[in-house]
Amino acid sequence: MKQILLVLFFGCLLGASVRAEEAKEEIPVVTPEEAGQHDGKVVTVKGKVEGQKTTATGVTYLNFGGRYPNHIFSCRAFTDKFPDGVPAFEGKTVEVTGKIKMYEGKPSMDLKGPEKIKVLEVEGQAEKPTP
Repeated sequence: MKQILLVLFFGCLLGASVRAEEAKEEIPVVTPEEAGQHDGKVVTVKGKVEGQKTTATGVTYLNFGGRYPNHIFSCRAFTDKFPDGVPAFEGKTVEVTGKIKMYEGKPSMDLKGPEKIKVLEVEGQAEKPTP
């Protein structure tokens, strides 16, 4: 009887772990051009930062696919989420992860912290991805 219960217990445990793995969805990696097709979804956008500007209120904008106002995708980084300040990303190829929303008719993303941006390349030279 104990053996049957043990088999049932481990069978249930294995089944639960398989379902948990299936529940984890892969976050898709998209280009700045494709970002607008994912409105309301969490994605990773991979592209080159072509413009960076910090406003007087401390909001930093990262623009992809051109400089403002000709960009095709942008990210906003708020000082309260980046206590050490927002590093310089202009000219670097990065991956940013977050929820896409439309802002002034263009796809945008609010960065929830420094762990949501990863530098991949600097001016044509591959760089170790940041953790």
